[in-house]
Amino acid sequence: MSPNKLKYYIFLFCISMIFAFTSCKKDYLTDGGLASANTTYTTYEYLANNEYHYFDTLIQIIDHLGLKDSVNNAGTFFAPTDFAINKLMSNNSITSLDRLYKKINSKFLTQYMFADSTITLDNVSTSAKMYTNWADSTCAIKKLAQSYSVVTSSLTYYILEYVKINGVLDGSAGAPSNDATDLTLQCQTTGIKTASGTNLNVFANNASINLVGDPVKDTTVYNFNINVVQDDNDYTNNTLQLDSNAIAKLFDISTSQISSLLDAGSDSLKLYAIEPDGTFSDNYTADTPGFWFGSDGSVVNWGDDAVIYADYLIDSYQITVGQFPSQAVLGQTYVLKLALLYINSDGDKKTAYININVKLVSQ
Repeated sequence: MSPNKLKYYIFLFCISMIFAFTSCKKDYLTDGGLASANTTYTTYEYLANNEYHYFDTLIQIIDHLGLKDSVNNAGTFFAPTDFAINKLMSNNSITSLDRLYKKINSKFLTQYMFADSTITLDNVSTSAKMYTNWADSTCAIKKLAQSYSVVTSSLTYYILEYVKINGVLDGSAGAPSNDATDLTLQCQTTGIKTASGTNLNVFANNASINLVGDPVKDTTVYNFNINVVQDDNDYTNNTLQLDSNAIAKLFDISTSQISSLLDAGSDSLKLYAIEPDGTFSDNYTADTPGFWFGSDGSVVNWGDDAVIYADYLIDSYQITVGQFPSQAVLGQTYVLKLALLYINSDGDKKTAYININVKLVSQ
């Protein structure tokens, strides 16, 4: 074959590739297959009926958060695949959807929803443009130019990107030197028009979506002031009442479970005394679970160093605080520090701190 004829065939091949590329402009790669840019499904139905089941977990989250109508009414929705959700859960040691639900609120998904239905690959530029999403936060959208070679030609294509702004948009004039780097999430599918009017873009499977939720409370503090009658002959005492429902809510278990775990001596839930140096002690020296304390608030055995005791009453959520005859000083206030520490099956720790100021008073 002559050199000129070879060049001619190469030219024809390049032309055919260019036409093939442009003819696919309205075909959208949808997680392993080609799909029409338009669908007769609503957005929710489209995700729920994906033949590869790449959005099954997303649908469960949408249902849990009550966002079906929001998904259908959004002008634009950037949808994470189950792969992206699983990556998020793995990176955060979240072992179940129930655990995920406790760490997110509706903003977990509404940060990817917009009223504007024109946020498509064709309509955005390579310069980031800021938008306000339905989570009422500001993000940016842009497209990234990429290229690949075909024989002697280079073809350019674009990837739609969602930018989570951390501080100020990267590259902004006057941005502080310590400004955190923005997080960019690329899309693998763009511009699907659903029957409910949504422009649907799909994040890449490895997209680093982020947790958005209300802060998970893992501690609470109870402060008590209590009087105990000083007596040289009797072990006088007084009783304080804990809020059983509040503690159960903090631990995310029932009040009866708390009582059962304490009664069984379980390692997952214990009453501790907090020593003056901040260490936790489960060395019960009074009625279990309970402690004798010295004058400095440290745990001691019954005897010459003992001044005040605190016994936890498992079934009633009460603490009995009493004095050692003739060793507790009239008019003195002693500070006791206790903690109920619960460790759930995922290793998460929840602590109810109990600070008690005990004043010795006369009869």
